[in-house]
Amino acid sequence: MNLEKLIEMFLKFPGVGPRQARRFVYFLAGENKGFVDSLSKLIAEIKSGMRQCESCFHYFEQGNLEVSLPSGSKTSKCKICAGIGRDVSLLMVVEKDVDLENIERTRVFNGRYFVLGGVVELNGGGKTENVRLKELFEKVKKEKPREVILATGATTEGESTNLYIKRLLEPLGVKITKLGRGLSTGAELEYSDSDTIENALENRK
Repeated sequence: MNLEKLIEMFLKFPGVGPRQARRFVYFLAGENKGFVDSLSKLIAEIKSGMRQCESCFHYFEQGNLEVSLPSGSKTSKCKICAGIGRDVSLLMVVEKDVDLENIERTRVFNGRYFVLGGVVELNGGGKTENVRLKELFEKVKKEKPREVILATGATTEGESTNLYIKRLLEPLGVKITKLGRGLSTGAELEYSDSDTIENALENRK
């Protein structure tokens, strides 16, 4: 086994640095075989057990959240996009899946979502190829929501992404707002509590 190669794999995880990666490796080395085998099996199954929503691009567990149609066929939409009772005139744009899930847990938003998959990378010269800007444009153009709420993190990259999206959607004439002062500078939605998110949503502008 190549110890350094496993460390490199852990370094690909978001938010994991060299020291944490090494801690993960040595933690696994100290665990019993049953634990490691179970972890390996779950990792191997994640690709076959998860689907990506064709509408909002959120990943969801295939067996639990996939919606059956009356004909017995399946739709590749998550419950949020395929279900009833959501305000389809509101579209919230988030950076990543965990942001969507954190907002859903607060139960303060009843619209629908779009997962960008990242932010504009300023240190990469404004790289946008990993961000679903084209897909967002096509979705807004087709569905014509009343309002698009930009819910990126209160970071420099998040603000730059907001500017890109505003310029992109401007020709469509849609109302565009962003989360308000409930989020402090540098904050990410992934780590924000329900009160903070609710205040940011109420104070959007």
